[in-house]
Amino acid sequence: MTSPKALVEARAAQRARRKSRLMRASAAAILGPTLLTAAYLAVIAPAQFTSTAAFAIRGAESRAPDMLGAVGILAPTATSTDARIVSDYIRSPAMVETLRKQYGFSETYSRFSLDPFSYLAPKAPIENATDFWRRKVRVTYDHAAGSTTVSVQSSRPEDSLRLARGVLAASEALVNSMSDRALGDLAAASGDDLKRKKAEFDAAKRRLAEFQARNAVVPASAPAQQAVGMVGAIDAQLAAKRVEAATAEQTFQPLSPQIVALRRQIDALEAERARAVSRAMAGVGDSAASGEVEARTVLLDYEFAQKSYRAAQEAVEAARRQNTTERKYVVSYVPPQLPERSNYFSRFSTVLAVFFACALLWGVGVLTWSVVKDHVQ
Repeated sequence: MTSPKALVEARAAQRARRKSRLMRASAAAILGPTLLTAAYLAVIAPAQFTSTAAFAIRGAESRAPDMLGAVGILAPTATSTDARIVSDYIRSPAMVETLRKQYGFSETYSRFSLDPFSYLAPKAPIENATDFWRRKVRVTYDHAAGSTTVSVQSSRPEDSLRLARGVLAASEALVNSMSDRALGDLAAASGDDLKRKKAEFDAAKRRLAEFQARNAVVPASAPAQQAVGMVGAIDAQLAAKRVEAATAEQTFQPLSPQIVALRRQIDALEAERARAVSRAMAGVGDSAASGEVEARTVLLDYEFAQKSYRAAQEAVEAARRQNTTERKYVVSYVPPQLPERSNYFSRFSTVLAVFFACALLWGVGVLTWSVVKDHVQ
């Protein structure tokens, strides 16, 4: 028969063994991942150098007051939209292709490394290269200040500087291309309209000169002048809508609601102009002499063409002013610099994070197991 003393000693030894197993399991569950993370960061993963640049997209854009601004909510503008487009472009496959061709992207990330997450094959597919690039670049946009900050990481400081400069140059080229194309198309559309209206005006002027050579005077009347003014006003609106449509086509798809609405407005203005011309012509009267009818017709054609030509000239001048005032450009107020310190020591804070995370998970697991065990017993 076992004595009480031996029984107590056996239970104590069993608790000691259970406690020892628990300590060993705790050490394996907590210290194991922590030591592996420390070894990975200390030996395998190469230190990273970060080159940072900050820029802003500026233009002569004036923001109209709005109710949202009074409560601290900033409404989107063309400049902020361009900044977001540039932010998406920096993280896109197009940026990767540009860096590959001009700034040594493949050479930077294809150097030998024990860390498989820091190596990219020189001829890796564009999808893999883009995913890899998104882990190496960080883009933040401050809507209140209108500034964009870009940080590029690599294992060598000169590589991170070169890639950061490449990102800045490619972003500036994108902004310039968007601005030049939109403003160029706007100027081309208004210029073509001016050429067409000038040809019509020259033809009407020749007809008027020929008629005046054959006749002493060219009579006019108040209704005709009113009709001319109406058609001229419609021509001015029509020219403005055509310029607006040419600008909108650079931002929206051809079948978007914005483009369709502008086209309908242009069609409506053209139809209204045709009706105004018809009313003016009909206002001459059936009882007038044939010479009077011809004189009124020639004069109206001349006045219509003159008004249209002046409206086209105003549209060209407006496009020229818009080309000057609305051109956007990139201002790099924090140019990229050669980094002098890597993140070798600062990244070891990850070791502490892994330690506390493992300890928390282990504690939750042990507590859950203890509750379940007590409930079963």
